[in-house]
Amino acid sequence: MSTHPFGMFISRVQGNFKKKAVKRIRLNLSLESGNVWGTPIKTYIPNDKNIRNIIRDVPWHQAQYLFDEDTLSAKSYELQIDGIIKGFRGNIEIKLHKEHELNVGLRLFMLTKGKFPGSIFTGDEFIEFFHKNIGGGDDPFDRGVFGYNKALIKYTDRNGNELKIHNGDFFIGGFETSYYFYPESMINKSRNLHFNFGFHAGTNVSKYNSSIDLGITGNGIKTYSFNDKSNFQIGLSLGMLRKNAVSLRRNNIEFGTNNFIANLESAIEYNFISKKGTIHSFGANFYVQSSFNKIDERSYMIPIRHPEAHNSWGHGVTNLYEYNDYWSFLYSFTKKNTLTIYLQQDFTVSNNPDIQTGISYSFQL
Repeated sequence: MSTHPFGMFISRVQGNFKKKAVKRIRLNLSLESGNVWGTPIKTYIPNDKNIRNIIRDVPWHQAQYLFDEDTLSAKSYELQIDGIIKGFRGNIEIKLHKEHELNVGLRLFMLTKGKFPGSIFTGDEFIEFFHKNIGGGDDPFDRGVFGYNKALIKYTDRNGNELKIHNGDFFIGGFETSYYFYPESMINKSRNLHFNFGFHAGTNVSKYNSSIDLGITGNGIKTYSFNDKSNFQIGLSLGMLRKNAVSLRRNNIEFGTNNFIANLESAIEYNFISKKGTIHSFGANFYVQSSFNKIDERSYMIPIRHPEAHNSWGHGVTNLYEYNDYWSFLYSFTKKNTLTIYLQQDFTVSNNPDIQTGISYSFQL
């Protein structure tokens, strides 16, 4: 997840819905803005299997009342999330051969308070106005209790390693390299089917996680042509990432207990060419990713509610044990270069940005 509080520090593999390698070197630049939130919460993972079995029969939000924190033998981690994550990405696409392409990218991030006008749709006030007047109710996640327009991401993993990001903190998340193979032998011209395969290596360089991630993706694109000026495309992508396949420093922060992260992405897009030769594209993408933490652990974890939190107080932790998913709605405008804007929404509130907006610009060199 590109602007997930954990996703900033690891690589991300995603669908490549192109039919063939680029003809010329192409540069892509993007800016994204996502609102993240979760009340301060501490979670214990009991060491004793007997205690774990007791907790399995108790609703997660009541487990804290069964044990004394001072005497419980357990590992623990703490998480607090608040702010607007700004993501900056640059990516260059290079044709190696007719069937081969190399992509090299850089990802950077900054945490802000998200005050107007820097963050219009992703600011706290707009989101809570939407909740109160359209859907969600009055302060459903206790943002108002802890105060609007603040910025702090604080995380202590179960090994005691600590992360703190404050307002204005700017850092390089990492570098990403991808090789794509577009086999002509797999093209089905009669059915307008194209396939490509990606092999990915991401080098994370932040002080919180210096490591190399390895991944693989398989992508398919089906095109329905209405005439020579309009078509409809469907894409499907499957991917797998081995997180921290190679550690480059000791005491890296543990961003989840799952070493392997799988993802599935589907996309639909309608394209038409105007009388002036401009290509207009309207699309929707659905992305789902496996959980950061091992799912079984949720059945015996003991989250501790912050005294001031009451509404959805545990979602910052419970959703680390659930699949992450979101919808993206896009519009792009292509003449010689391509400008794309998008709105991304986490409808299941699975700890991705509550709402994310983005803009990208792509051009040939």
